[in-house]
Amino acid sequence: MTLLTSAAGTWQLQRYPVRSHDTLQAWEAADELLHELIVERDDQRPLLINDQWGALLMPFAGLDVASQSDSYVSHCGWRHNLELNQLPDTLTALAPLESLPDDRDVVYLKIPKSLSLLEFQLAKLAAELPAGTPIFAAAKSKLLTPAVRDLFAQYCETIEVSLIRRKCRTIRAITRSIALDQARFMSSWEVPEFNLTLHHHAGVFARNQLDIGARFMLDNMPPTGAEQVIDLGCGNGVLGLYYARLSPNSEVTFVDESYLAIASTHRNIVSNLPASQLSQYDFHVDDCLAHRASESADLILCNPPFHQEHAVTEHIARQMFRDSRRVLRKNGELWVVANRHLPYYQPLKRLFKSVHQIAQNSKFVIFQARG
Repeated sequence: MTLLTSAAGTWQLQRYPVRSHDTLQAWEAADELLHELIVERDDQRPLLINDQWGALLMPFAGLDVASQSDSYVSHCGWRHNLELNQLPDTLTALAPLESLPDDRDVVYLKIPKSLSLLEFQLAKLAAELPAGTPIFAAAKSKLLTPAVRDLFAQYCETIEVSLIRRKCRTIRAITRSIALDQARFMSSWEVPEFNLTLHHHAGVFARNQLDIGARFMLDNMPPTGAEQVIDLGCGNGVLGLYYARLSPNSEVTFVDESYLAIASTHRNIVSNLPASQLSQYDFHVDDCLAHRASESADLILCNPPFHQEHAVTEHIARQMFRDSRRVLRKNGELWVVANRHLPYYQPLKRLFKSVHQIAQNSKFVIFQARG
């Protein structure tokens, strides 16, 4: 499950964080098709985009390679797999809002699940790289929709789409030169019933409307007064933001593995809370609560994801629960809102002394876990 052998070489490749008996593979056929293109060329300064665990990085280890991803966990995975394979770390790791190096001789791009994120990435390539820079992109065939092809046509030239191989396709193109309108990729909308204005960068979860699970939690918030609060997997930050409004003396930390989510949350805090309170709030990209001190929080709010790009998985939620138990102080509480069909009660019960159902409706349930 961890030995990647392709046209470009052989490496051990693991998902991150490493889990025993992991049934999910750290690469896919689209990565292997890009490896075939890599061996046809002699690229010295590649730019990689959306390389989830380092499958695209491995052939370029030791070169002047840059890699950009919105996922902090992917950034950790790149370093982990370089070390696992005893390869030199010459990588420049980039968050999505950072400027791209303008000396790249090629771009290799895995097409993301989010159409808005793809457009933002193509727009940055067109704005920040020299016109004519070659792009090689790949994804499962079902993801190469007419909308995706239209985006490539808008920001690129000389577009060639391959035939289907192993249920995947590749796209060859070269960049146009188009100025970047950064504001175009920030969406904003009102939530009048909670007196909120929410702003979202491209690719952030629930970018166009309030998530219905989050809405259910907003209607059933924990009691106010907790001193140290964490909004774990915060997304746009709406849970922690609303708690901060209800409990203005609380200190709230917002944590997500998405750089764009944290940037959106910061914007939402500044837009919705008094300037006099802003020093009470912290923002961190992290792998769940890996860098948070033990016994340092009184309340954790969590609307856990059950997708990781295209994979459906419960392991992120379970990691959030384990980290929450470590981070909570004595008598601290974890409040979780989740789809009713997700089997979260038993994992919570194994970790916490008491687990109570606070509220439920036809789609969601809210659990309070303590001890």
